[in-house]
Amino acid sequence: MASRLTVETDFGHKALKVQRNGNLRRKAWLAVFAGSALFWGAVAVVIWHIWG
Repeated sequence: MASRLTVETDFGHKALKVQRNGNLRRKAWLAVFAGSALFWGAVAVVIWHIWG
């Protein structure tokens, strides 16, 4: 059983470079740290309720 793949010759040539500002990057890191803090806070509360 043979399969055929087609290749487009202009693939990748029309890519646009996206300009990202530092504010978006800072907000993304803040969201990561906030999510991590919420997760570990929830883990601490669960452990407290189990041992308490």
